Amino acid sequence: MRHASWKRVLAAAVVGTSPAVLAATQVEPRARLSLEERYDDDFRLHPDGQAGGQLMTKLTPRLGLDVKDETLTLESFYAADFLVRHGSGSMSLDHRAGASVRKLLSRRLRVEVSGSIYRVTDPSSLPRESVARSAEPVLFGQSRVYVTGRATRRVDVGAGYGFEGVRVFSVGGRAAGFVHTPFVEAWLRTSRRLSLGLEYRYQGFLFGENFEQAHGVFAALRYRLTRQTTFTLHGGPVAFQGEGGTSGVIPRVRLELLHEAVHFDLGLVAGHDLVGASGFTNALWADFAGLVVNRHFSHRVLLYGVASFFRNGRAPGDGLFTWGSNPQVAQGYALGAGLEFKVSRNVSMQAAVDRIAQVGMGETAAGVNLTRNVAAIRLHMTAW
Repeated sequence: MRHASWKRVLAAAVVGTSPAVLAATQVEPRARLSLEERYDDDFRLHPDGQAGGQLMTKLTPRLGLDVKDETLTLESFYAADFLVRHGSGSMSLDHRAGASVRKLLSRRLRVEVSGSIYRVTDPSSLPRESVARSAEPVLFGQSRVYVTGRATRRVDVGAGYGFEGVRVFSVGGRAAGFVHTPFVEAWLRTSRRLSLGLEYRYQGFLFGENFEQAHGVFAALRYRLTRQTTFTLHGGPVAFQGEGGTSGVIPRVRLELLHEAVHFDLGLVAGHDLVGASGFTNALWADFAGLVVNRHFSHRVLLYGVASFFRNGRAPGDGLFTWGSNPQVAQGYALGAGLEFKVSRNVSMQAAVDRIAQVGMGETAAGVNLTRNVAAIRLHMTAW
C-alpha cells in the first residue's frame, strides 16, 4: 500500500528515523473527529449529590500514528474531550493518550510495551471503575512491559512488569497511589487445545507514606473449546502484608471466556483479587465481573451490549462477607447498549444508552450521588 510523501515525513519526525528507512514500512497517521449530543444525569454539577439531567455537547478530536512492518506494530493516539453543558453553561476539557508497541526480536522472542494516561473530570470514564468514588478530577496512568520467549517446542516463558498510578484532585489535597507488579510465568502446551501455566506475582502498594505488599503463586489453565472460543482460568493464594502488622492470605480467582466469530463476539471476565491505586486508600480486595457482546448484522451494522460490576474494601478482608449497605465497602455496576451504523468507510453513526450506579462509598465525601443515566447520539468522522 503506497502512502503519500507527507505521511512518511511525519512518521520519520515522530519515530526519529529517515523516510528512506520507512520505505518498506506501512505508516498510517490517524485523525478522527467525534461529535456527540447527549442527555446526562451529571453528578458533578451538584455538590449536594442531587442528580440533575441536561443536554450536553461533546467534541472529541483524536490524532494517532500507526507504524507496521514484518516485526513491528506500533499504535499511538491522543484525544481531547471538550464537553459543553447547555443547562448550566459550564465546560470541561479532558485528555487521554496511549501507545502500544509489539516487537518480534526473533522467531522465539517477543516484546510488548503499552501505556496510557488520563486526565479526566469524569472518573467514571476511566478503564478501572473502582477509581470513580467521588466527583473530583482524576489523573490516572497504567503501563505494562512483557517479554515472552519459546524455551522449548512446548514451553513458553515470560516476564513482565505492570504499573498503575492515580491522583485524585480533591479540595485540600490527597496523596497519590501507586501499584508496582512484576511477574514471571511459564506455559506448557499439553495438546492442541490445552495449555497449563504457573505464575509468580509480586505487588507493591504505595499510598502517601503507607507501603503494603503481597506475594502470589498461581496455577493457570487455558482451553480452546472451539476454533473461536477460549476459556482461561487463574487461581491461587496471595499472601498480604500491610501496615501495623496487618496480614492475611487472600484467594485469587480469575476466569475469562472469549469468543470471536464473524458475526458474534463475546468476552466475559470475573474474579476476586487484590488491587490498589484507588486514590483514596491503599491495597483493596476486589470482586469484579464484566461482559461485552457484539452482534454484527453486516459490515455496516453493529449492535453491542456491555455490563460490569465491582465490589471492594480494604485488604485483607474488611467487609468481604457483608452484603448490602456497608460504609467500608464500595460497590457499583454499569450497563450499556448501542447501535452503530457505518455510513461509509470514513463516517459512522452511533446511538447508545448507559446507566452507571455506585453505592457504599466509605472513603469519599458523604452524600455524593454517583448514579447516572446517559442517552447519546454520536457521529464519528475519520479523515485518515
